Amino acid sequence: MIRKLLFCFCLLPLFLSAQKPIELKKKFFGTYVGEIPAFQLDSGKDLLDVDQTIMKAVIESNNITFTIGNRALNGTYEVLFEGKKYFLLDCVIENQLAGERIVVYKKGNKISRDGLYPQPSAFLYLKK
Repeated sequence: MIRKLLFCFCLLPLFLSAQKPIELKKKFFGTYVGEIPAFQLDSGKDLLDVDQTIMKAVIESNNITFTIGNRALNGTYEVLFEGKKYFLLDCVIENQLAGERIVVYKKGNKISRDGLYPQPSAFLYLKK
């Protein structure tokens, strides 16, 4: 009986000290604007040239909205990691199988979006 109580008292602090989810600070919320560079898409038969496109990302407290050209994509995000110089966000977009990875830099008011192949990565800058 004493062993069971001692075991419970040893495990209780472990359960109580569970990590809280990392939250993005308010100063990183806002509208980021940039360009996706031109690239080539292999359709299997031909190489298609895709022109550069303006991209906008709006980061809010619980959700994120991407606007690429005239197409808007809504979703949510989770902060996976906080480093000394950046936050790493994993974005889940509605009606899209693959998620997006966003790096929010703590200095410089910019973010980096990792493009899904063959789309190149792009830097977006905070619009004031």
